Amino acid sequence: MKWPVKLLVGLVAVLLLGWVWHGPAGRGEAFAAALDAQARDAIAPIDIPGIKVRMARDPVRRVAIMSGPANDIQREGLGSGMGLSDYVRSVPGVAGVHWSDAPGGAGGLPMLAETWILLILAYALGLGLGALLFGRPRRRSFLD
Repeated sequence: MKWPVKLLVGLVAVLLLGWVWHGPAGRGEAFAAALDAQARDAIAPIDIPGIKVRMARDPVRRVAIMSGPANDIQREGLGSGMGLSDYVRSVPGVAGVHWSDAPGGAGGLPMLAETWILLILAYALGLGLGALLFGRPRRRSFLD
């Protein structure tokens, strides 16, 4: 096989493993479920009745979708005071917050796309380091 085909086969194998880890192995859904629980815990001390928070699904994303009877000050805070959205945004791993009654969609990249982007960057970094450290030695003279 020529080297471009080998590189392509390696990249496809890495992307396939990322998909298996995220989808069939269930790690993407498990991460979203953990973010769900942490986001609920973040707003629990505020004790505003009827506020619900869940992570976006179909596709799984790191965007929290919030719903409930909260006014603008409760949602976004006032000045240096934090609102409900700020408490959820402060949870490590949450990429954004969207209120269900706000116009537009939740947005955000699907977690599988984020995983694939990171895997492509890691694959390129590995190839670059491998070429730098273990590449063919340069010819020093015409006798080599």
